[in-house]
Amino acid sequence: MMKTHRLCYLSSVAAAILALLACGNAYAETAEEYVSKAEKAFDESDIVSAMSYYRKAAEAGYVPAQIRLAYLLDKSEENEEAVRWYQMAADTGDAEAEHGLAEMYAGGDGVAQDGSEAMRLFTSSASKGYTPAIRVMATAYEKGEMGVRVDYETAREWLEKGVQLNDRWSITRLAQAYARGELGLRIDRQRAAQLEQQLAKQEP
Repeated sequence: MMKTHRLCYLSSVAAAILALLACGNAYAETAEEYVSKAEKAFDESDIVSAMSYYRKAAEAGYVPAQIRLAYLLDKSEENEEAVRWYQMAADTGDAEAEHGLAEMYAGGDGVAQDGSEAMRLFTSSASKGYTPAIRVMATAYEKGEMGVRVDYETAREWLEKGVQLNDRWSITRLAQAYARGELGLRIDRQRAAQLEQQLAKQEP
């Protein structure tokens, strides 16, 4: 008798778990549908409706919607709420969200300005291959910004990472550096030409 009750209990637990998983999948699909409606509204210049749909998807825990909503809130000068959504998305380890939050800390928008936290977030984002953050890192070490000293070697390392990811900005800057003998490099027209060829192969 005890064994029968135990089996029934386990069956009930399994059913509950399956139900939760099913709800989770439906929830994700609903969030994606909200994003689809938001994008359509945005294309029609209906920003109010777009933000409303993005908010619903963001509240469902859909990270791309949280990032998009944060971006729109930032552009609307709703900085404190923008920080909240960026932070929520960044907590998942999303590189784009980390970059957005880093920009908020760097500018002191919606949060106390904190160059160290901005740099930490930019570094994390760039390390994951997010090219806008890679550009920030390369520039920071080239010019001695964001609280770091000028370090041409580190700047070149970040540019090389961008080149590996086929980032146009990184390729262009490194090609210039080789052509002009910048960033502590000797002039190397052959390497500059190789980079320019890589750039030319990209679609316009």
